[in-house]
Order: sequence, then C-alpha cells, then structure tokens
Amino acid sequence: TGSGSYTGISFSNGSAHWPDRIQPALNMINIRIILFLLAATLGLFLLLRVQGKLETPASPLGILSMEFATQPHRVTEIKTAWDAEGMTGRAKNNIWIDFLFIPFYAMLFYTLCGSISVRMHGFPAKLGIFLAFGALVAGLLDVLENIFMLFALQGHYGGFSALATSLLAGAKFLLLALAALYVVPLGLRLLVMKLATGK
Repeated sequence: TGSGSYTGISFSNGSAHWPDRIQPALNMINIRIILFLLAATLGLFLLLRVQGKLETPASPLGILSMEFATQPHRVTEIKTAWDAEGMTGRAKNNIWIDFLFIPFYAMLFYTLCGSISVRMHGFPAKLGIFLAFGALVAGLLDVLENIFMLFALQGHYGGFSALATSLLAGAKFLLLALAALYVVPLGLRLLVMKLATGK
C-alpha cells in the first residue's frame, strides 16, 4: 500500500504522481483554466461596476448598502430611494448579472486554492483544501443572498430576511477574503520559486 503504479501513474504515501512527460501538459491545462476563469471574473466584475451604479444618499455603497441593511427600515429607505431615482430595474439587472458572476469567481478561487494546496504540505495544504471548498460555499451563500434581495425589491421583506441577507453577505465576503489571503502570498511564493528554479 506504500507505493505502486497503475497505467503509468505512481502512488507514494497515498498521493498520485503523474509521469514527468504528462505533468507539463496538465500544468498548462490548469493555467489555461485559471486564466479563463480570471478573465471572465474580471469582465463580469467590470460589467457589474459599469451598469450597477446604485449610489444615493440612502445607499452610499450602492448594492452593498442593500446587502448590509440589517433592519427593515433601512431596506425601505434604500428601496424608496431607488424607486424615486428609477434605479430599481438597474438593481434587479445587477443581481441577475451577479448570478452569472458567481460560478466564475467561485470556481476561480476554488481552482487557485486547490492548485496551491497540492504544492504545499501539512497545515497549508489542508487549509488550501478547506478554503477551496469555502469558495464554493461562498458562491452558494451569494445565491441565497441574491434571492432575498430580489424579494426585497419586490416589497417582500422583514426583520428575518434583512438580517439573513446581511449575515449571508458577511459570511460570503469572509470566506472570499480568507481565500484571497491564502492565494496571494502563497501564490507569489510559488511563482518566485518557479522562476528561480526554472521548473
């Protein structure tokens, strides 16, 4: 059980190792997937920023003001301001675009954390796996948050939904922030090591 091979794949201490001739191709595929997810994520993020201008005195942070409106009266203030400014349709469009945005950013962080974790050992490797799945959970939380906001824009909200929306948003951003704090320093470290060794 310690080591062995199957169709050219070697196993050692419970880990699979691809043959040297195959590994570069797998790395190239992984890089292309990451670049595609990164491009799509940035493109949709910019689209949300351009079309989703929702800042008013009642919502200085735009859609974020609605996400973190923990009390029904704050939701009412924001909704009333958007209705008066003709922004409600824009807010709904923003949320619908966000549904398209979610799978790309979730899979981007999932892939980045996963790719880094397999190059780590011990706690950093386990943390990367946890944060990779945390990114997928963040996407699910975002979906639930968006559903609550769509109902709120239709006038269906209360104390529970307002608080739930804020908690979902807070948990989502926390998981994504942790993933980013994992990816940036460790990703840069791996990049520097790769450039230094040429492998």
